[in-house]
Amino acid sequence: MSYEQDVEDAQRGWVRDALSSDLGLWWLAADIRELRPGAPEDEVRSETLRALRPLLASGALRAVHLLPGGAFALWEGAAAEQLARIDAEWAALGRPPDLGDIVWFIGAR
Repeated sequence: MSYEQDVEDAQRGWVRDALSSDLGLWWLAADIRELRPGAPEDEVRSETLRALRPLLASGALRAVHLLPGGAFALWEGAAAEQLARIDAEWAALGRPPDLGDIVWFIGAR
């Protein structure tokens, strides 16, 4: 299987899982990291964002802040703006994202 096919499998899994659960950025990045062993973190970040782009643009995944009690608040802006924000916050983090860092994703519910 090619890298692109592996990424498409990951994307399908994210969309499926996001229908019933929230997904942290750290989880998606870990999936990409598994597909690119030894890749520098900048590459993991850019590949994660590239994989997210069509999912955010189509609404299959939605960027959210998790609120107390399991509620959520949708991020404002178009997919490109959300991706730019994730990219900037990830770069500023200075390390791989961890549980609760930056953004969560939910499916079209």
